[in-house]
Amino acid sequence: MRNTIRLTGRKQLPVMAFDLTIEEIGEQRRAKLSCVDHSYLKGFPLDAEIRLRLSENKFVEVLNFGTIGKPIETVEVRNSSFGAPSCQVRIVKSDAVNSGLLLGSTKNWTYKSDGQTDGILLFQPGPTRPRAWRLDVRDDENPILYVDERIEDASAWAKSDPVFLACVLPYVISEVFGWILETGSEPEDGWMEQWVRWAESLLPNEDMPFKGDAKTKREWIEKLTTTFAARHRLADQMVGSIMNTSEVRAGE
Repeated sequence: MRNTIRLTGRKQLPVMAFDLTIEEIGEQRRAKLSCVDHSYLKGFPLDAEIRLRLSENKFVEVLNFGTIGKPIETVEVRNSSFGAPSCQVRIVKSDAVNSGLLLGSTKNWTYKSDGQTDGILLFQPGPTRPRAWRLDVRDDENPILYVDERIEDASAWAKSDPVFLACVLPYVISEVFGWILETGSEPEDGWMEQWVRWAESLLPNEDMPFKGDAKTKREWIEKLTTTFAARHRLADQMVGSIMNTSEVRAGE
């Protein structure tokens, strides 16, 4: 049964008030959630539930960490496919009259087990076959580029291989900004706003055509991807890598 959350004038809680770790214990995955600054929980009823919402690749799981008065330290994560899930802590009313009333919540953030961030685009190993990679554009958190998990250190390889980058990144940029422009208005915060600021650094004198027609938007995206490719010499890097590999093979 799905838990229904009723959104109201909830209190905004800072992400830094909570510490989350997800670890493998035998064949199980366990999430450990703790509040590092209890001052942010003052004023909430002691019987209010502490929930953690995990979502990734259209999979959602909500973990119940007990109540503010009687918190539970660790909870089993049943979904084994989570790699870099979007997370949100929620404080929820649990009494019979107001059950499901959302009293407070954090913003969404992305959990990464290695503690590293990839910037505005996240790289993550995943079950992508029969495709070698797959882009997941999410509503509430930075897009993720999944790379075939069978590749050793897949995320590091994807971020450093010039052939992969030259073939994939222009498509990723095109897809993401197609999504952003489809909203019809400039975002004020969140991951979309970060991508817009990044685009402005590449095209400082070009306004994004949020209100433009389809042709205008396509032309702007084409100009952005071309500028990005030129700045990072994607074609030159790819050709150089292929030629070096060919020379090594010829000398064997």
